[in-house]
Amino acid sequence: MELSFYQVTDGNLVPSVIKILAKVYASEQRGIFYSPIAERVQIVDKTLWTFSTNEFIPHGDKTLGFTDLQPIYFTSEEENPNHAEVLVMTDSLDYGDWQTKFQRVIYIFEDADMSEKAFQLFQDLQKKRENVNYWKQSEKGWEKLS
Repeated sequence: MELSFYQVTDGNLVPSVIKILAKVYASEQRGIFYSPIAERVQIVDKTLWTFSTNEFIPHGDKTLGFTDLQPIYFTSEEENPNHAEVLVMTDSLDYGDWQTKFQRVIYIFEDADMSEKAFQLFQDLQKKRENVNYWKQSEKGWEKLS
């Protein structure tokens, strides 16, 4: 499994999440967007419906039904009803049992406390020779840290 950390520095967490979800969808892999904060899930969902007039990313949650058919599934619960390969998560670094269910887990975060914890987790996993990478947003775009 690959773990990727994305540190947002421009204060635009939701648009950054949308861009990552768009890449997951373009890769033709199924994805899950997870946050333990239900309001965050709703905000990203609402934004995904309106972010572009030229592009649409099909997605849904349990209220829409057909959970197993959703290319991108939105949830605030630890579940994988669409058999996703990629998990995109925010507002938490707790991946517990997630690691056995996905080929890739992407953490995206912006606040200082979460950034500090994420970088520490990245370093710890790197020392254990896990498949991890850390990206930090800059004026030039995403820069990979080693």
